[in-house]
Formats: sequence, structure tokens, C-alpha cells
Amino acid sequence: MSGPKTILTVLSDALGAERADEVLGRFDRYSNQPNAVRGASRLPSDPDLERAALRVFEDPALGAVAGLDMSTLAGALDARALWALLALAARADVSVLDRLPAEIAEPGGAKLAMIRRAVAKHDAALRSAPTAPAAPATPEGPALPEKVAQVATWVAAHPDADPRLFAPRPKQRAGERRVAFRALGALGTPAALEVLAGYARDSYPDAELAELHRAWRRFDPRAFAATMFRLGASVLNLGECASLEGIGAVRGLARLDVRLRDDVDLAPLGECTGLRWLRLNATGERGLTSVEPLVALPALAELHLTGTTRNADLTVLQKAPVEQLSVSLDGADGTFLTRMPQLRSLVLSGGWVPEDTEWVDASGPARRAAHAGLVDVVLQLVADGVQVVVPRLERSWVSRLTAAVTPGVFVVERGGWLGLTRDESGVEVLGWRLAADLVP
Repeated sequence: MSGPKTILTVLSDALGAERADEVLGRFDRYSNQPNAVRGASRLPSDPDLERAALRVFEDPALGAVAGLDMSTLAGALDARALWALLALAARADVSVLDRLPAEIAEPGGAKLAMIRRAVAKHDAALRSAPTAPAAPATPEGPALPEKVAQVATWVAAHPDADPRLFAPRPKQRAGERRVAFRALGALGTPAALEVLAGYARDSYPDAELAELHRAWRRFDPRAFAATMFRLGASVLNLGECASLEGIGAVRGLARLDVRLRDDVDLAPLGECTGLRWLRLNATGERGLTSVEPLVALPALAELHLTGTTRNADLTVLQKAPVEQLSVSLDGADGTFLTRMPQLRSLVLSGGWVPEDTEWVDASGPARRAAHAGLVDVVLQLVADGVQVVVPRLERSWVSRLTAAVTPGVFVVERGGWLGLTRDESGVEVLGWRLAADLVP
């Protein structure tokens, strides 16, 4: 690669351009820095990626360390991606955390403590990892495919292949794991699922999640979900789903994070009666078309609905036992929010507005303007004791909201958020949450 050295070129030199783009793209999708650290810490062991991340912070010319501070971004990467890379770099050499300057280490103390705990847990898991099931000795057997693109042709030529040829092996590279996932899914037999079970872990990178979703439909959905999705992580992240069939077979599921393609049926969630925390990000033109199944979840206390929601009747949520809600109204009337008796905390996006041109993404689905009555809804919620947070960049309706605030309401502005509360004792905590970018 030519040109000046950048963080992307350092990662590309170590991992290849495609893998480097994939890694940084994943980290850019996290909503805040703590979530980026948590997400990176849940990635499976990948020594190549971890060593590449360490190189980023060992080269002072890249400015990665300075970029960890949002106020001194070096223009290299968003701070979320840099904190995620730091979590991986610490796996390769935890002393990298000790070398951070005080102006980074002190305000970032909570995130650094999170990274240290994750590294200790990661190291302990590596020491206690069971021996992977051995593939049969086949010195004269067929050469295995080396790339995902070769798998279909290989399986067509070897339809009766022993699935154990694709069993996990020590020091297996990420590309080899993807080949194994694709091949075992293509074989689609109970024996193939037994071998695939050897790859099960608490969380998966996006590339592997894509392979798992491809394989899911080749097996019994319930058996697959129960086998491949474990609950060692605090949140089960399913990535982007075209179907949730079989998800009810995951025992003890309490926290679920998923991106939904158009028209995904939420009915399978009805089995997840222990679900307490749920984030649904609806992508595409149609997005969510119904949220009715969520109303029947008796333990659901925290719900995050983002993306395209205009085609769903959100008013049914007034029957849900939700206490903390994040929702994109996508132009809908939010009056139903005032009829949610257990609601205590709300993060609210009203909708995209014509004059907020920098928010318009011509490549994405069209967005509706915020509902005309939304300001009154928010003021009523605050008067009822609900803490409300809104994005400041939805300027048209948020500017009207701030102008309409009455005495007795405390307004907190930090970063890209504006919070409103009547609880004076909660102002400090609200300010800390907004400043630390802890709003979902």
C-alpha cells in the first residue's frame, strides 16, 4: 500500500484490506464508547487481530492514543473504534494500558477497568479451553476448500464428506472458521450440527454471525438455536436476522440485541418469557410491521426500538410492562407514551426533519418528519415524572421543546443529547450518563 501510514493501512498490512475494513466497520456501528469496549471484549480470541491492534497503539506517529480522547481526535478514527481496538490490543499486551498518559487514563478509568476485567476473563478462558474434537486422519482424503467461495463446489463434489473434516483446530484462523461454518451448513446433517457445536461461543464477529444465519435455515431451527447461541455474555447479539424462528429454544434468554431485515416476524419472541432487555434495530424500507408479540413478554422492563418503525402500530406498547424505553417514532404520534404507567425513562427520536439536511441519507429509507404534537407529549411525560432524553440534532422540534420548558423542569445538555427531568436529585446522574455517552 502506498501513501502515508494510517491506522487503516497498519491494520490492512497485518490483516488484509477486506478484514481491516470489516473490523473498523463493525466498531463504527457501536452507539458509544463503553458499548464499543464491551463489543470488542466479547469477540473470540484472534491473535492476529490482537497483535495488529497493539501495533496501532505502539506507533506514536499514528496518533491513536490521542484519539482516545474525544476532545483531541487526531482525525484518524472515531474514538469508539479506537477504544474497541485498545480492548483488543490489551489482550496482546495488557501493559499497553499502563502506558497511556494521565489525560487519557483518568477520564477513561471506567472503560480501562472494563478492559482489564475482560482481558483477565479472556486469558482465563484460553487457559481452560477444552481440547477441540479431532478430525479423522485422512492423509489421502480430499483437499479442503480454502475460501468460502469454494465451499459450494467442494460440497457438491463430496456430498457424503465426514463433517469432522471441518472440526475446530488449534490456532485456526478466522477465514478457516468461516469456511468450516459454510461447509457444515451446506452439509446440513445432524452430524454436521454436532461438529458445528464445537464452534459455539458466547459471542461471534459479524462475519461469523452471517454464516450462522445462513446455516440456521439448513438445520432444525430450534436445535440450531439451542446449540449455537449460549448465554455466557451479558447480551445475546444475533447481528442482522432475516428470521427469528427457533429463538425460543435458547434457555434462560434474558437480554437480546438484533438487527431486523424487512418484515421479520417477531412471533417467535413470544416464547422468550424471561426476556428483560431487548434491542430491535429495524433496517430497510418497511422495517418493523408489528410489535404486538412484545406486549406478551411479562418480564420486559427495558426496550429499545430504532430504525424504521412507521409501519408498526406502536400504540400497543402502552400494554407492555416497560420501565425504560428507547424508541424511534419515525414521525408517529407519541401520545401512547403518556399511557404507559410503568415508564420511568425514555430516550426518544421523533423523526427526521427537512431542515436537518446533514441527517438525511439519500441511500437509506425515507424518513418522516416529527409529529406536530410531540413537544406536548414530552412535556406531559416530564410532568408525570418520566426522565426524557432527546437528540439535539433533531433541531426543528427539539428547539420548540426547549422553548416550551416550564419552571421546575431541569434541562441537561451534554454532547449530542438533551435531557429533561423534574427530579433534582437525578440531575447529576443524568448529566454523567450523557457526558459518558451512555445513552443507548
